[in-house]
Amino acid sequence: MSEGESGPNNDLLRPLEGSKCEPRIVHDPYPRVIDWGMPEDVSAGDFTFSVLEAALAAGATEIQLTPLEDLGEVNVHFRIGSDFIGQKHLTQVQFGYIAILLAHIATLSRHDSEPAELARCFYAPDHTPYYVRFSKTRVGEHATAILIKLFASTEAKESTLPLNPEAKNKK
Repeated sequence: MSEGESGPNNDLLRPLEGSKCEPRIVHDPYPRVIDWGMPEDVSAGDFTFSVLEAALAAGATEIQLTPLEDLGEVNVHFRIGSDFIGQKHLTQVQFGYIAILLAHIATLSRHDSEPAELARCFYAPDHTPYYVRFSKTRVGEHATAILIKLFASTEAKESTLPLNPEAKNKK
């Protein structure tokens, strides 16, 4: 059966089995991720959703990822209120996980005219539904970043993909 007939394989986005990421957030005075808690054998999907969940838990509405080629790392900033707060950096491999999966879980921001009802919705650990949009943006004169926007949905939709598989059973 093709994906169009059976729908996407959600188990590939975030498998129920296997190691899980456990990001550590401290408040000093703003919420900051000090460790992404990524085991070596974690799936790309679990890592990607863990970054999104950490941002939501910190109260962020946007995530800015800026690759720094000279240093071989990626700066991470969460927009909390009107400020971008620096977080633990990512490796290029971790950034690659997120960049690849964004095409499958998010809507490009240039498609803002698309109604929110058509966006793919996920559930945070607290069962709050949300969806994701992303775009490319300039940072400074020479850097390009990916800007991920998180939108908390006020009401759950019937055709959603659970971020947390247990959320599906709680409906």
